Amino acid sequence: MKKVFFLSLACLLFITPRAQTTAKEWYDKGLTLKDEKSYKDAITAFKKATTLLANYTDALYQLGWCYNEEKMYTESVAIFTKELAAGSKDKARTHFEMGYAYYGLKKYDEALTSLDKSIGLDANYTLAYKQRGNAYYRKKEYEKALADFNKYVTLEEDITDADFYYKKGWCENDQRKYNDAVKSLKNCTALDENDKDAFAELGYAYYKLEQNDDAITSYRVAMGLDAKDFHPVIGTADVYYENLKNYDSAIVYYEKGRLLTKPGKTSCYRLGWCYNDKSLFADAVEPLKEAVLLDPEYDAARTELGYAYYKLQKYDDALSQFLPVIKSDSKDELSRYYAGFCYYLKEDQAGLKKMIAELKALNSTEYVETLNKYIK
Repeated sequence: MKKVFFLSLACLLFITPRAQTTAKEWYDKGLTLKDEKSYKDAITAFKKATTLLANYTDALYQLGWCYNEEKMYTESVAIFTKELAAGSKDKARTHFEMGYAYYGLKKYDEALTSLDKSIGLDANYTLAYKQRGNAYYRKKEYEKALADFNKYVTLEEDITDADFYYKKGWCENDQRKYNDAVKSLKNCTALDENDKDAFAELGYAYYKLEQNDDAITSYRVAMGLDAKDFHPVIGTADVYYENLKNYDSAIVYYEKGRLLTKPGKTSCYRLGWCYNDKSLFADAVEPLKEAVLLDPEYDAARTELGYAYYKLQKYDDALSQFLPVIKSDSKDELSRYYAGFCYYLKEDQAGLKKMIAELKALNSTEYVETLNKYIK
């Protein structure tokens, strides 16, 4: 029995070094394939290595890395979890790759947890800041995203990722840092002159800075790159409406935007306002109704819609808009003023007097003096 035991041990001693050598050979083959960007074949090689040597941490890391490259994120997480359990030689690196995998799975909280660990282990892990910023960006935590993007810029000397600059510029616009946004977005468009989203975002930054010619130029480039994208169209309309007070041009672009998408409440309101300003009251009704439908508590849109109905001599319809505003806003003067006219034209002196009394309480001297002329 002893003889058999020693023979088995001898065999084990012989087999183990050979298994390690074979695993190393597969590992080296995997590295060569990885360098050649043959990631699927590299995965096969690294899997062979880890099958022969289960706790081969270097091979486990490279296998997980290749899984990430092939967007096999679930497999990647499993492998990196195994690598950490086996005693990863570089935990900061492994947690970064795991965070990258969770990001690919759209599990942003898990990604942040892994990336926090990576940065905690290596405060100068450059890519970890970029990737953590990406995760915050996807969670719409733009202030935190921008902080990480700025840190990444301080650590990385040569940034050639156009999308990074786009996200950074977007966050800067969100944080009202429009001059910074211009710089980031110009960097983006310099790296990718066909990035229509970057040109649209650049147009927005210029619009907020009231650099109107630059805003319109950027928006036009975006429209040229994608004629079906409504963002630069609505953005151009906003420049004409808010900054240039050119309501004819604003109408053109808001209407063009309506053909491309279902517009938001602000665009609907502004279009209706422009039509009212041009005395095109019938045209104003539809977009203003859309604005109110999108937000029943949008008092400005209700007031503007009520005004359009008033000018169209639809006094009951006008009051149906003014009265909710009056009820919700104890200090609103304009709806009370035009409601007073509606009551007068409906020959409702009681309603007229009530509006006058409420305007007196608000010290609206001019409105009160005007409406007092219609009391019989």
